Amino acid sequence: MEVASSEVSATHGAREQLHLLAVREILRATASALPLHEILSVIANMMIIVTDASTSWLMLAENGRLRTVVARGEFAQRLSGSACEDGTSRACQAVMDGEPRVLRPREIDPSDPILGPFAQDARAMVLVPVKAAGRVLGLLGASVRPEVADISFLATLAEQAGSAIESARLREETRTWRERLDAVFSRMVEAVLVFDRNGRLALMNEAAEELLEERGVRLGDTIEELLTKAELAGPHGRPETVEEASPARALRGERVENLEVDLPRPGRPTRHLLASATPLVAPDGSIEGAVTVWRDITYIKELERMRVEFLSLVSHELRSPLTSILGYAQLIQRQVAMGRPLTGLESRLQVIVDQAKRVNALVEDLLEASRAETGRLGMRIEWVNLAEIVRKAVRDSAAMAPTHRFNVEVPPDLPPVQADAGRIDQVLKNLLSNAVKYSLPGTEVTVRVRVEPSREVVSVTDQGIGIRKEDLDAIFIPFHRVRQVGGREVKGVGLGLFISRSIVEAHGGEMWVESELGKGSTFYFSLPRQAPARSSP
Repeated sequence: MEVASSEVSATHGAREQLHLLAVREILRATASALPLHEILSVIANMMIIVTDASTSWLMLAENGRLRTVVARGEFAQRLSGSACEDGTSRACQAVMDGEPRVLRPREIDPSDPILGPFAQDARAMVLVPVKAAGRVLGLLGASVRPEVADISFLATLAEQAGSAIESARLREETRTWRERLDAVFSRMVEAVLVFDRNGRLALMNEAAEELLEERGVRLGDTIEELLTKAELAGPHGRPETVEEASPARALRGERVENLEVDLPRPGRPTRHLLASATPLVAPDGSIEGAVTVWRDITYIKELERMRVEFLSLVSHELRSPLTSILGYAQLIQRQVAMGRPLTGLESRLQVIVDQAKRVNALVEDLLEASRAETGRLGMRIEWVNLAEIVRKAVRDSAAMAPTHRFNVEVPPDLPPVQADAGRIDQVLKNLLSNAVKYSLPGTEVTVRVRVEPSREVVSVTDQGIGIRKEDLDAIFIPFHRVRQVGGREVKGVGLGLFISRSIVEAHGGEMWVESELGKGSTFYFSLPRQAPARSSP
């Protein structure tokens, strides 16, 4: 009899060992392939198969609570979603103690929020904490026949389940972070290029693709091929060599910061870039690749160019009238000092007055531009007759430009609008002045007003030189201007359109332009019938 009992025990032990090996391999395979919720289902199903349980379930610790995340078997529906905390259930107590438990039906309180349904069951209740690296992850529960309630076997099973859960969690967290990094990488405004250890382009984000696609740059290109296709150049226009290129320097172990690079674009303005690069270093210290980041500084370069141009323009615009004022004032001073009669005094004083007005107008434009940028344009809004404002502005402009023909088209019974009459007159005179400046004598300038459901739209059309397509976006930028018209210089510092648009926008309207080179331009601005409420500056 003892021999037979020993053989049965040995057979049972071998079967359990086989079960554990099978469970371990299954969990190892699923943990590397399936998402976490499916792995939990596999664990619950295996508990039923291996232990012949009538019910099995798995609870995970979340924010200080135990919550049932998967349940299988007879009482699965009643267990689904159940939760406990702070020892309110024997299940929570088992987790808090960190030790497995076997409960008989008589030991289960029917009011237990988790185990209550098993109070009338003839089977034993096995509660095994699920751990990984000494940390409790949750609880594995099963309703089994008393004779198969082997704690050591179930504890080993729970340990393997814990390893699988932790592995799956780490994998999902890694995937989540990888997805986040991929999203950040792809949506970065800066162009990012990644090169492998051999200097071949391995990866680039959307910003880099947009920059380089038209130049035929493709993944797998070498640094030399990239430089050749993109025609990258240094800040002084000299083609960049492989040795100087930021990715090549990074592959040599250098950290490159803010290297200026120019990227020519056929038919469009050159893009100015700041290149930074760093080596990708493996844990053993070897360089596995390099990453280069291009920050577009074209706008900054344009602002710098505009600043230099602005200083030059203002200096020029001030020097000319100040020279006249100084010259005539010194001439009058010498005549007085020498006791000579002041011949031609009236004409000389008029030159001084005119040039002083010119300087004053320039200073006022600069102040207006400053007020426009800070939203502090003074406005006096009232109901006005737009037709009268248009006709008056055209009459004044025609008197100043007798070489041009002016035409006004205003519908009868034009409804009044809420606006600052003086400011709208300022806008119209600026547009009319530009129409005269940029068109030849004898050509026609037409001002039209049309009525729309909630606004009125004014347009000023000339028969001048027109505007290049690439300049249309910049025409309203401060200090932007067309410098030459038919070989003659146009005076001004390029603030008129910027100030005009700011005035229109302060009324709640819009300003835009339609133009074709050689066929003239039409500038539009709209005024809402009723101006928006404005706060005092």
